[in-house]
Amino acid sequence: MAYLRHTHAGPVERLMAVCSTWKTVCMGTSILWTKMVVNLSHWGPSLDLREKRRSYIHHHLVRSGVLSMDVTIHLTSHPSIDPRACVHLSQDVLELLFSGGWSGKGSGNWHALSVSFDESTPRRLLDFLGRDLGRVKWLTMDAPRDARVPVMSLPALCHLERKDGVIPGGFDASQLDSLTLHSIRLTPEEANLLSNYTHLTTLVLHRPISSSPLMKKVTLSRLTTLDVRTPLALGLRFLVLPQLHTLRTVFEDASVQSVCGLRQLNQVRGLEFTELEWTVSLWKNTGLGFAASYAQDMTALRVRPSMETLQRLLMSCPELEVVTGLDMAVTRSSTIVRMTPSNWPRLSFV
Repeated sequence: MAYLRHTHAGPVERLMAVCSTWKTVCMGTSILWTKMVVNLSHWGPSLDLREKRRSYIHHHLVRSGVLSMDVTIHLTSHPSIDPRACVHLSQDVLELLFSGGWSGKGSGNWHALSVSFDESTPRRLLDFLGRDLGRVKWLTMDAPRDARVPVMSLPALCHLERKDGVIPGGFDASQLDSLTLHSIRLTPEEANLLSNYTHLTTLVLHRPISSSPLMKKVTLSRLTTLDVRTPLALGLRFLVLPQLHTLRTVFEDASVQSVCGLRQLNQVRGLEFTELEWTVSLWKNTGLGFAASYAQDMTALRVRPSMETLQRLLMSCPELEVVTGLDMAVTRSSTIVRMTPSNWPRLSFV
């Protein structure tokens, strides 16, 4: 029953639950209503969930005013519920969401879209993704690689985050300037796909599952920023990045070892260390008829890089001008640099 109460999500509902003063402020602050999280993974025994979801969408569309929307849709199925049982109810909610109702703020007014689904998601629900998405610049998709995704209209797309391998249609790979690969197996097939993103300036490898030793070289001639966040040691020498300027990595032994194997480290100017974190969703009852979720980062088990590994990375970057990020990483880096400061004449720590 606790699961069935977790109906809606959105940070503004969490803020409204603090006190009456905060509720009043939230009601009059349009930008707080631009993010919608619509969870259609379950319906439960009560059909009034349809009206609650419709009310949730209506309030966000109206109170956000003329601002564009950031929309998240969960269509994955709960194991104990037949996804086909209430498909007509989900269709009704999605029709309001994509059309905008009388507010006129349909999918053509969205700035960002995140959608998740699985093999059991009814095709009738996925067909909504074929609607007008002409202003969407950020797209996140979490679905199986072999999922049948309708061709999407994405002429303005510039950032794509792929989870678990699905590749949406409806855009030219060369129009992207930012790509995030989340939980992807780095295979020769994936390398061939990556080579199509010829205009990328930023690439994020977020917790890749594995990498193949048979990877072909991939040249990304415009890429200036590489972000590697992995708890596993990966071979990244297949990446040829002639314009690499900024390197980000989590301060974990496997991740630092992985970036040590990169080509073109000798031209890196900026090095940023971050923490490897795992995000979980927590829920709070708002007292307004639905629950709101919020993300909380859970710090992963840490295996810090040795001083030798860190020194190897720094020595591979003789043109470094700034090291920033996690305090521990900056402190250890400065300790290494102080031993031979002439190797990095322009280096500063932030």
